[in-house]
Amino acid sequence: MKAISPKKKSPDTSQTKSTLKPSLRGKRASFPVVAIGASAGGLEAMMELLQYLPADTGMAFIYVQHLSPEHKSMLTEILSKKTSMVVQEIDDMDKIKPNNVFVIPHDKGIEVTDGHIKLIPRTQNSSTISIDVLFSSLAHAQKERVIGIILSGSASDGTAGMKIIKHEGGLTFAQDDTAKFTSMPHSAIAAGAVDFVLSPKEIALELKRLSKHPFLKFSMVNTGVGVKNGEEDLIDNRNPDLKIILNQLYKTTGVDFSAYKMNTIKRRIIRRMLLYKITALKEYAQLLSQKKEEIDILYQDLLINVTSFFRDTDTHKYLKENLFPMLLKTKKSGEQLRIWVAACATGEEAYSIAMMLLEIQDMNHPSGGRGAPTVHIFATDLSEQAIKKARIGLYTKQELETVSPKRIQRFFTKANGGFRVSKAVRDMCVFAPHNILQDPPFSRLDFISCCNLFIYLENAAQKKAVNTFHYALNEDGFLMLGKSENITQSANLFTGFNKKYKIFSRKKNSGIRTLPALLPRYTPKTFTEKNLSLTNKNRTKPINSFNINVLGNAIDALLVSEFMPASVVINYQMEIVQFRGSTEVFLTHPQGNATFNILKMARPELAFELRNAISKVIKTKLRLRKSGIELKINSTVRSVSLEIVPLKIESDEPLLIILFTEQQHAEIYSLNLPEGGRAASPAKDRRIKKLEQELAEAHLSALAFAQDQE
Repeated sequence: MKAISPKKKSPDTSQTKSTLKPSLRGKRASFPVVAIGASAGGLEAMMELLQYLPADTGMAFIYVQHLSPEHKSMLTEILSKKTSMVVQEIDDMDKIKPNNVFVIPHDKGIEVTDGHIKLIPRTQNSSTISIDVLFSSLAHAQKERVIGIILSGSASDGTAGMKIIKHEGGLTFAQDDTAKFTSMPHSAIAAGAVDFVLSPKEIALELKRLSKHPFLKFSMVNTGVGVKNGEEDLIDNRNPDLKIILNQLYKTTGVDFSAYKMNTIKRRIIRRMLLYKITALKEYAQLLSQKKEEIDILYQDLLINVTSFFRDTDTHKYLKENLFPMLLKTKKSGEQLRIWVAACATGEEAYSIAMMLLEIQDMNHPSGGRGAPTVHIFATDLSEQAIKKARIGLYTKQELETVSPKRIQRFFTKANGGFRVSKAVRDMCVFAPHNILQDPPFSRLDFISCCNLFIYLENAAQKKAVNTFHYALNEDGFLMLGKSENITQSANLFTGFNKKYKIFSRKKNSGIRTLPALLPRYTPKTFTEKNLSLTNKNRTKPINSFNINVLGNAIDALLVSEFMPASVVINYQMEIVQFRGSTEVFLTHPQGNATFNILKMARPELAFELRNAISKVIKTKLRLRKSGIELKINSTVRSVSLEIVPLKIESDEPLLIILFTEQQHAEIYSLNLPEGGRAASPAKDRRIKKLEQELAEAHLSALAFAQDQE
């Protein structure tokens, strides 16, 4: 039942018949929606916020506070005294309109069905209404049009929801230390989910400023039914300043974001402009050139990832009960089940899969796992920050909300105020930074999970990723995508295996397994020659400079993909942090625990040379080349060389690049002995000379080691 102050106008007055007439109606709103969550001490903060908030911001305000379902709330009457806006309880989320304050009733809970937010009756025994549910459901439905605010309160409700608001491009606020109870705002701040930390009065003044920003004003003007314009439409894809920003990102990070959907990129840029109070794209492009750290902040903003353990209950149940047992049955004792979790974010999905596989193996091999196949899970992401967190495997209690108490007890240990994934689970997973569109993939895989990446990629990039997965999978391998994703453009490579859970099987005999070529660097979609000819009909020829750029990018891509030597970048701990080119001839995946250690992955003949050579380069800081190294591959021996070069770049840790090349004019000879059992004399002599050289180097290494220990 709505409670409306008698001093206020009815919601059916002229105010609601103006250009601000549309409501949510279950669709994306054409006006900003401000969601405010609070608990203990929050009412006082909300009253102060309303006191300094203008009544004509064009925003709708939804307030939810932890209240007992037993007693009728007086919130509407209390808050009505602090604002000239209409304050009312809301019984239907479709009725939300701008310049109104809506209060979630004390006896209602929130339910989200098919992306539609519903208020449902709340019983005396039901849990307190979740701020996280309100924030996250609004963010998924309204995207960047949501502003989240956390005021005073205990515990950590709202933090997860704030992350999702930020992920979808919205802005977030938290009350500063003026809060009577700081747990809720501090939790969100510590999680990195807050843009502004201010007092309630300052939050109100900042909302007033935002309401006058041209990007938000543009949204509020476009309020006609069916209008799809968003703030991002104010930035043309052909805008030269947008191209400058993308090039700055590429030069600094090596990531070509023009392969991503441009509307998403523009929304994130607008988000940064709102924070800096910038109204012109040119100003922001200049800011990036002057403030280098802003490039990294924008980069991290573009890579914001929201994930959780066992986030899709039905899908994970299907994997555990059906697909994974089926895959494990195809493996004999000692064989490997190889899994790749692409775009793994902070590791929750990879660890969830590892836990399920351990549980399956416990059921199938109760004798301690003897006879069970080994499991290797490779988990990669573009964000190095996310990978660092995943490797540590430390999560807060709130991040484990979707993990059952039984699993927490078995697979986690308390550490540093949180919970750390157990060693048994961590040992199954190898985490590494990786760009699906540029870096060589893993190979001989049985299952790939790549959920919710394609929704950010343009069609050409999606197709490249699918071709990469096709290359990486075994003949009978499987690919899983997010629920809103598909691969209809690559029906020749994959076939649907389970449509409900978006699982596809690699088609048998679906072409030769070849490493996909790199995507050429390209600018936003409307910069393409085809679109230029459409938008500039009076021109008889495309712009010459554009053709030169396209030609240059195409040549660069060809040179990198076809002629660049196989190489890896390693740190001083011998861990591979990046792959380049095709490294299959030189590196293999060893038996046992998954690893990216160069000495364990290198073929035995190379490992010996690498150990000493890497040590020398680390000590001398000088490049080193070794040639004439013989590799035994099947029944032939190939001669290869390696070069180790220190990378002179700004990095968190010193790095080396190792380049592998096969000596084109070296003799390739067979190991099959002629009659009589004697090897050909030149090959035998060369082998003896090589062994003598290795023995001498081993002796020198032993002497050097002994001297170091003195």
